[in-house]
This record gives sequence, C-alpha cells and structure tokens, in this order.
Amino acid sequence: MPSLSLPDRLIWFAHCPKAGGTSIEQVMVAQWGEAVGHLHWGWDLWWKGGGWRKADPPNSPQHLVWDDALRVLDRAPDQVFALVRDPAARIASEYRWQGRGRRGTRLGRLVARLPFSLWLRLMLALARLNPHAFDNHLRPQADFVPHQARVFRLEDGMAPVLDWLSQETGFLQDIPLPHAIPTGPGSAIGTAELARIARAFRSDYDRFGYALPEVTSRPDLGDAFARCLAPLLNILDRRGAL
Repeated sequence: MPSLSLPDRLIWFAHCPKAGGTSIEQVMVAQWGEAVGHLHWGWDLWWKGGGWRKADPPNSPQHLVWDDALRVLDRAPDQVFALVRDPAARIASEYRWQGRGRRGTRLGRLVARLPFSLWLRLMLALARLNPHAFDNHLRPQADFVPHQARVFRLEDGMAPVLDWLSQETGFLQDIPLPHAIPTGPGSAIGTAELARIARAFRSDYDRFGYALPEVTSRPDLGDAFARCLAPLLNILDRRGAL
C-alpha cells in the first residue's frame, strides 16, 4: 500500500486487488519517487520467499484492508483515495489472473482451469472460511476503502484519478499508465454466477453505486461440494501450493 508524504499531509491509496491499483501505484512512484512510502519496501521479494506464512495479518502489505492498515500506520492519513471496479468484472479478472499462473504452481493453474461456475463456488466458499485467502483478492472492496475516501471507478478510466492527484498536490507530470486493463463484467458470466457474485459482494454494489444484477438462485449441490473442499483449499493456499 503506497502513501504519499507531502509537507502538509499524508495521502493514502487504498489498493483494492484486481481494480487497476498496480497502475496507480506505478504512476505515483514514477512521479514522486522517495516521497511515496510503502509499509514494506521489497515486499514482493519477501512475499515470494514465503514471508506471508508468518505475517499478521496473513496477507501482503500491498493488500491491507482498512482496519489492518490503521493498526500498522504511524498515524491516520489526512486523505484517502481508492479505485474500485464492477464486482462481476473484478472476479472475472481474478479468474483470468489465476489462469495465467499466479504463483506459477501446477496445482494453482489446474484449479484456475476449472469451469468458471465451479471455480467461483470454490473461491466464494474459501473466502467465507478465510477472508485473507489468495492475499485478500476475494474480499469485498468495501473492506479496503474507508467511508471518508475519495472513490473513483475503473469504468470511468484512470484520468480522473490523475486529475485529482494533480489538483491535490499541485503537480503531476504527463506519465503514461503502465498498462491498460479491460473493464466490463464479461458476457461469459451466467445468471446463476451473477447471483452468487451479487450475494458475496452486496456491500460493493450498494456502496459504490453499481447496478445489482436482478437475478436469483438457490444453493445447490455444487455449493455444498465447494464448502467441503474449502478447508483443503485453504491449507494449500497457506502452503503456497495454489
């Protein structure tokens, strides 16, 4: 999680996983350099070395929820901003990201090759068992973003974020974004899956103004199967096997 230390205030970026936050972090570092502080410089090497096994909370410092961030920060930030994303598009992005390898394990890639409907059941059951699973990627964005934050939506593009930063700091060079991230919920998500996403991420729909899918579904045998497998998936995730 990056913070921007200015002479008169501290600005905190609440990084919601799979919502374009990495691009914003890279722009901040390119623009302000050493004025951008991280709670854990070199966390990626620490993470790859298995540091997350003993971390408290058990996730990387890049993906702290707001309550955990307040515990480790020296002081509360003066301003907070966040970039959020349509929950269906976000979970579809997670599915694609896991399919590209995540930790590079064979088992992890195998799980991500499951049909989306089954994979979604498994991930939601795992998140209910352990909200920190998959480095907090499966948590609602509302967990990361305090109510006083200035919230931007990825669907509106990243220019509004950079314009706001420019206005708040008085200076922002024209630095190209590192990469573009496609938006939209994706046509491959069926009505039953949309209903599951709507239930799991209702707080995001309500708080960030996304249209709640008008679909319903009841738990089925697939959901029961996912609940049975969730403890095993949690063990495998904590061991770095997924």
